[in-house]
Amino acid sequence: MDIQQLYKDAHGGNKESEILILERLKPLIISSIRKYYNNLNDYDDLIQEGREMVLICIRDYNPHINVPFLGYIKSRLKYLYLNKNKVKKELSLNESYGEDGEEYLDLIQSKEDLLEDILVKEEYKELHKLIQGLGKREREVLYDFFFCQLTIPQISKKYNVTYRTVLNQKTTALKKLRERMKNHV
Repeated sequence: MDIQQLYKDAHGGNKESEILILERLKPLIISSIRKYYNNLNDYDDLIQEGREMVLICIRDYNPHINVPFLGYIKSRLKYLYLNKNKVKKELSLNESYGEDGEEYLDLIQSKEDLLEDILVKEEYKELHKLIQGLGKREREVLYDFFFCQLTIPQISKKYNVTYRTVLNQKTTALKKLRERMKNHV
């Protein structure tokens, strides 16, 4: 008897068909565990969770969605075990890692580094404010040139203006920024 027929019988309430499905799909459950969440310590629990997922699939599967029952189960098992990888375990900062026995606490930046990071972020905020004071096209040209890394010819084509116009807008915008930065300090 094929899986599709067993599904129909199990969905109709036949417990023997459910048991046959679980027996036939045990290798699929095991291979899904190995492929998506290979943790030998939890194998028995993982197999049980896979069996529960198969039973949920029998209950929830809609045969009218053009997906074979077996494909539906494979997909659900895959995401069951992949999502288990996302569960984060608590980590102590005093826990050792690597061969040198260093602690995770050693990875945290010093206070000087944090202060420097804060100052850099403040400078970016100020620069952002200064850029917002430019004209719309000047902002767009700078954005396209520095962030999108478009060339002057590409920008001129994008806005349907001449090469020289884009070059002038870029030069003017940078000059304005320099002046505002001098006055701002």
